[in-house]
Amino acid sequence: IEVAITKEVPIMALLADTKLQKTTPYTSDFMYDSLLNSWNEIIKKCKLGELSNILRWCAYDSEFVPNKYDDRFKRWISKGLTTYHSFIHKGAFSSFEALKTKYGLGQDDFYRYLQIRHYFHQNLKTVYEQKDLGFLQIFLTLTRSHSQNNIISRLYKGIQQCTQGSTEDIKKRWEKEGNMVISHDSWANICQFQWTITGSNTWREFSWKNMIRYFITPIQKRHLGGGDACWRLCGVSGAN
Repeated sequence: IEVAITKEVPIMALLADTKLQKTTPYTSDFMYDSLLNSWNEIIKKCKLGELSNILRWCAYDSEFVPNKYDDRFKRWISKGLTTYHSFIHKGAFSSFEALKTKYGLGQDDFYRYLQIRHYFHQNLKTVYEQKDLGFLQIFLTLTRSHSQNNIISRLYKGIQQCTQGSTEDIKKRWEKEGNMVISHDSWANICQFQWTITGSNTWREFSWKNMIRYFITPIQKRHLGGGDACWRLCGVSGAN
């Protein structure tokens, strides 16, 4: 499927490089478009910004000039050296000797190693060391794990952690579904209303859960019938 969609660049190499996404020719495909759109949305929601550049593949990175003149970087992919993060071990950029031993690089690859290390220190090191990886750490852990257990739930929890402490994401979902605009003052009043309408903590909790859409979760939704049809019976498929 991947070869049929993008013949020049692996899909994983496109994830963290929006410029590469725009310049790489591909065959229109629902799964491919959905993947990129979802990933770009996660980048915004989790505020990864420049931190996500650690996932770029050095062989295809649109801002790493040497890969445009040297195809040897692409040969490293089969050895396991893909993203800039694959050069990192225990939080530090690996030495050339360590990479030679682990990935079977030749002595003639030393200059290429210096080019990548220089680029990393100039563009990625400061951001990588100073910012909490958050969701990205969960994603990186899963990419290196051989276990297939609980992948979806772990990713979902990671995304949820990005929005903790704010109801802005919930407001946007109501706006999108209702095709309306909710002002910040109105939203603040809605949130406050859940706690002032009753003195019962039980009903306060129930009211709050309704507001934050608690009752339709990925775990519960998988038990519902009707395929991909919206649970509100509005005729829409794939509705949240």
